[in-house]
Amino acid sequence: MIDDFTFVDTHCHVDLYRDYDSVIEVAEREKVFTIAVTNTPSVFGKMQQLTESKQYVHAAVGMHPELVRERWNELNLLEELVSQTRFIGEVGLDYTDSDPMVRERQRKVFDAILDISSKVGGKIITVHSRRAAEDVVSAIGSNYNGRIILHWYSGSHRTLERAIGYGYYFSVNPAMLVSKAGRQIIKRIPLDRVLTESDGPFVKIGTSIATPSSMESTIENLASLIDKDKHEVQTKIFSNFMDCLS
Repeated sequence: MIDDFTFVDTHCHVDLYRDYDSVIEVAEREKVFTIAVTNTPSVFGKMQQLTESKQYVHAAVGMHPELVRERWNELNLLEELVSQTRFIGEVGLDYTDSDPMVRERQRKVFDAILDISSKVGGKIITVHSRRAAEDVVSAIGSNYNGRIILHWYSGSHRTLERAIGYGYYFSVNPAMLVSKAGRQIIKRIPLDRVLTESDGPFVKIGTSIATPSSMESTIENLASLIDKDKHEVQTKIFSNFMDCLS
């Protein structure tokens, strides 16, 4: 099914583009394997309908940590939907809200999602960890029976090394590649743990919104940053994602 795609977008909010049909159409035409993350379980059904006949764009069921305060009661729905997809996301923790009750509820929901996905096994989870990387890595641990992708990692270098040791993958987007902190983090990640993402429509490249089609330029900029051949980087990221699927 996927032996001929050339680029990978492991974190894209396809349903939030103004013209999501076009985004899906172009990703299919250009053979960009795209994980269409969702922010709440209740929108997964729509995304699943949009992508069920597609070869390269696949829906993920998620619950964004910033929406846990309002949508935590959709956890049961997420549990019902997990069997319908290989992909979980966007989930995780976000500590931009300093309210301890909000953080505690996020942790409970994230722990529950990890438990739900672990019971099924083999799930690929794309994880949000803004200002919460240490707690995210502690919650997941080293024995998760699937694959973990830390999306737009921005935590400490110490926690980064721990996550690398646990076997996690890291998805890199255009915004990270133009950020001083992001570039420093990327340089510390072994190439065999790197994946690419757009995080569109939230990320821009200049004045343009990033899409799955942006992965070619993302590869070029990544290759320049780590001083490697563009084709070598593209091939390795393809191989990394195939390892995630295995």
